[in-house]
Amino acid sequence: MQYQRRAFVGGAIAAAALTLGGNALAQAKPPIKLGLITPLTGPLASYGKAQEMVIKLAIEDVNAKGGVNGSLLVLDAQDSSTDPGQAVLLFRKFAGENYFGVIGPMTGTQWETVSPLANRIQMPAISVNAIKPGITVKPWTIRLQPPDDSLMPDGMKEFLKAYPKIKKVVIMADVREASSKASADAYAVLAKQNGIEVLDTVEFSSRATDFSAAAIQIKSRNPDAILAAAFPAQAILIAKDLATQAVNVPVLNTSILWTGPFINNVGAIGRNWHVIGFSTNETGPLGTNPAVYKSLVERAQQHADASIGVPFNFCNWGVSYDAVLLYAELIKRLGMDGNTDVTKARQAIKDEFTKLKAFTGAHRYTFRDTGDAYIGATVLAADVDRKVWKYMTK
Repeated sequence: MQYQRRAFVGGAIAAAALTLGGNALAQAKPPIKLGLITPLTGPLASYGKAQEMVIKLAIEDVNAKGGVNGSLLVLDAQDSSTDPGQAVLLFRKFAGENYFGVIGPMTGTQWETVSPLANRIQMPAISVNAIKPGITVKPWTIRLQPPDDSLMPDGMKEFLKAYPKIKKVVIMADVREASSKASADAYAVLAKQNGIEVLDTVEFSSRATDFSAAAIQIKSRNPDAILAAAFPAQAILIAKDLATQAVNVPVLNTSILWTGPFINNVGAIGRNWHVIGFSTNETGPLGTNPAVYKSLVERAQQHADASIGVPFNFCNWGVSYDAVLLYAELIKRLGMDGNTDVTKARQAIKDEFTKLKAFTGAHRYTFRDTGDAYIGATVLAADVDRKVWKYMTK
């Protein structure tokens, strides 16, 4: 099988360091290779392109400071097409070609497949997108992206503060897809805990293009709010059919909607929509360095194009940036460089994974016993006029 290779070593910054000889440390040592598994084609290509762009910013920043113990970082981004089988092939490829570690793959279905594999073949991996709970397998993998078992309770709490009169809801999800089904189950538990009646669970297929029947079903149930787990393409169609049926109630979606181009494309029919998240283009979560965060958002805006949304909603992409910084920090702390035996390097990184209690990059993380990081979440509302997510106000 032929793979598309996307090697990246920090662009002009790295080239200048090598050519001009201004960085003596970065000249003599071989690079440190990191692999990225992300969808660069297919229905989630906009996600993958955004992730690749932000991770390249992190590579640039590390290499601009001389790399890691004198070795530049090299990123190889490969296209999974959101296919778990392809993700496995790419992960095995990276394991066989002397990469120190992997970032990704993106979705819960892919991470659920790769995380146990990482432990079998002893290859470090960091998840920065998957939200399904309970699928990070220690000790060879960790997850910087907080999963739904911490995001959703925080988000539901804030949503009900803003809409205290909600007493009955409809849950809407693709129950045949693992992550969406897990979100639907979590919504049901949270509703019960908060004394809210679940009138119905309306099922849909993520491959569907017509949601009129689902909208009619929801209208017939007359809920106070809708709790949804939909990706951007489906959410836009759902919003359209809800508007056609004059269903005018708040919609809360899981964080899978927050990172994509929904907000850029939904228009006025998205005014009632909300997402669970922890950052906007203005500010990051608690513990974020405002100056660093602002600079990162501005640089991302400069690199963005229509394929990932303009204006670019930085959302949780700081987590992808931080995966590079975390690898760099651990490798530096261990005194390793591109000359280090790759088997020993991977083992040492794994050992550091098991010791992690906290980490600060673009965001601040605390680690749970599950191997998953925690960042406190809130709810964001759709600002359809500016095409950005904003912090929800009461």
